[in-house]
Amino acid sequence: MLRNFLGNLSSGVIRLLVTVGILVAVYLLIVRPALDTTKQISREANRSFEKSFKGFGNNGAGIEDVNKTLREVNRQVQKQIKHSFHVAKAHGVTDPKKLVKCIQRAEGEVHKIQRCTLKF
Repeated sequence: MLRNFLGNLSSGVIRLLVTVGILVAVYLLIVRPALDTTKQISREANRSFEKSFKGFGNNGAGIEDVNKTLREVNRQVQKQIKHSFHVAKAHGVTDPKKLVKCIQRAEGEVHKIQRCTLKF
């Protein structure tokens, strides 16, 4: 009976040690290298992003420059629209807003826009 108990105990311990050994091997051979690779990739990606944003702000056009350009273009477009309305009124167009609505409905199609300008 004692021999049977010790045999069962030793075989259980051996099974446990084999299972733990397999788990340790899987961790060391598969999981850990994958985690290290992931860590390295994320570190390199972070460095790359930091370099790109530093270069964007210092050497290239920054967000402030882009916003300034957009504001200037917006002002120029508004001036051109006002000038177009003035010219349209001078040439006898009664309501330039109808022309604008027609052009908006044209959705960028050149032939439709040309028809609008001829119509109004």
